[in-house]
Amino acid sequence: MKKKRILLTLFFTVITLCTLFAFAKDTSAQQVGIDDQAALLSDSTQSLEQEAQLLANQTKAGVFVVTTMDDTESPKELAVNYLAQKVGQGNNGIVLVINMSQRKLYIWATGNLKYYITSSRIESILDVVQPQLSDGNYPQAIESFYAQVTHYYEQGIPGGRKYTVDPQTGAVTFHRSFRPAYILIAVILALISAGAFVIVLVSRYQLKMGAHWNYGYQENGKLNLSKQSDTLVNSFITTRRIPRNNNSSGGGFSGGGGSGGGRSF
Repeated sequence: MKKKRILLTLFFTVITLCTLFAFAKDTSAQQVGIDDQAALLSDSTQSLEQEAQLLANQTKAGVFVVTTMDDTESPKELAVNYLAQKVGQGNNGIVLVINMSQRKLYIWATGNLKYYITSSRIESILDVVQPQLSDGNYPQAIESFYAQVTHYYEQGIPGGRKYTVDPQTGAVTFHRSFRPAYILIAVILALISAGAFVIVLVSRYQLKMGAHWNYGYQENGKLNLSKQSDTLVNSFITTRRIPRNNNSSGGGFSGGGGSGGGRSF
């Protein structure tokens, strides 16, 4: 009986551990996708998705590539709306849009990834990807896109700000810090301002020790009173209608925020 209990306990322990492991593996995997609507990648889609998964696991962000022939929507609009649909507005993700009809590409990053892949870094990525697209090397261009994003992610967030990263979610927490030089400058400026105020105040109102000053108000004072009244003759009210801007173009760009950039190829 005792042996059976031990075996049952071990069995349920193994089942629980396997379930937890499978759940952790499922939740840690990030969403990726190659949406090759323009049929540019042929047999390269599977290998590119595998590379995207490696990048997604490293950055804790969704990684997507879209090729399209659609001429009704700009690459920027498509990138912003597509990424919001895939990962949610403002969540971690990055997308590369290649529009063959317009011969334009656009990169859009949101969530914590926008701190790593800034607009200036996107311009550097475009410097690498754009020539390869112009030459028709589409799989190589996407691989270069992955490599550049990996490179800048490993470099960290630019600007010298102190931050920590949650290894499970990739969430970035910035920490406020005051440099000693800034503190010293602030103290010096405060002392100079306070000293100048005291000097001006003392020089303006100080009297000699023991001195008395009597003001002859009867001789020097003077008072004049006059009576004045105002009569309202007429009044006018002017009204003006302010037109409201009802232009609803540019939908999908508000909320969440991100960094992006694109160019022709």
